[in-house]
Amino acid sequence: MATQQFDGGVPFAIATTAQKLQLLELPSEVAALLDSPHPPRLHLKSSAPASDQPAYAVLCTPNKTFHLRQVQTSNSLFVTAPRDLDSHGNDIPVSATCAIASCPATLELHPSDASAVASLHEVLPVYDIVAGHVDATGNGKSRNHIFENLPLSDAECMAGWNELMAFELDESTYRPSVNALAQAWRSISAAALAEGIKLDSQFLTEDVVTAVADDGHPSAFTKAVLRYLSDGGQDVEGPWSCLDRARTVAFVGRTLLEAKQGSTGFLIAEFTDTWEDSLPEAWRKDAKLGVIEGTYEFPSETTIRLKSKDAAVASMQDAHTTKPSARKWHEKFAKTRKK
Repeated sequence: MATQQFDGGVPFAIATTAQKLQLLELPSEVAALLDSPHPPRLHLKSSAPASDQPAYAVLCTPNKTFHLRQVQTSNSLFVTAPRDLDSHGNDIPVSATCAIASCPATLELHPSDASAVASLHEVLPVYDIVAGHVDATGNGKSRNHIFENLPLSDAECMAGWNELMAFELDESTYRPSVNALAQAWRSISAAALAEGIKLDSQFLTEDVVTAVADDGHPSAFTKAVLRYLSDGGQDVEGPWSCLDRARTVAFVGRTLLEAKQGSTGFLIAEFTDTWEDSLPEAWRKDAKLGVIEGTYEFPSETTIRLKSKDAAVASMQDAHTTKPSARKWHEKFAKTRKK
């Protein structure tokens, strides 16, 4: 062990065999989590390598993700530990500071801006409904398996999952197509009309789920849609639901535009009429273009369509032109709707 010692100074030594250590610099918010009375478990995850980018590692707290980056340092950086220096003869052993490792680089954490929606969009198969028949190929993966293999925190994964209205069915996970969403909403609206349910007031989730199941929609899918449309203050895991009226009206309008893809688009009058007819009676007056501002464009003076960039996203979702499906509630009560 090499030593340097000065009168009145602190004895310093360098171990002959250095340990292999890597220093990790923690942001204040992560350090605060670890210093809390009940520190959460942190996870190291990695992305799968892709043709356009190499794999990378991240550190995840319960609700945030940080990229790990190795940074070289130009200064000599040592990790030290207290040691007793070897004594000679009758000399008393001397306590010293000993360098047990040299770290020419450190790991830094940088907040990740990766999109959970985009990541889930890539890995989840599409659940589509065409002419009343389900068109979907399962992946044999549970939601937990999907989350464990995404380089994102659990909270970010769950937020993306809810945004896509993804769901589990028969040991597989799916994201619904725009066409499936349009048909599910028609069934929800018709079932609410038949049962006399006010969707923007508290109602038992199972009442709607059971009614919509008659149209062939899995309960997990229906619950995912209701969860997405629920009021922000609603406990989405509880037995009750309450839809956010403004959010739902905008969702229905956007979904209709996305499902009606094509260069010509909708006649504006036809679109607004269809939009109004797709809403509960008391909500019809809310169907105004202003609530979906920024999502549409006018190919001509009389037509409307989804904006090009949004049309590209809708295309990725493999949406088909909306086709009729079995709608027992809708057919039974359609004549009661005011035009």
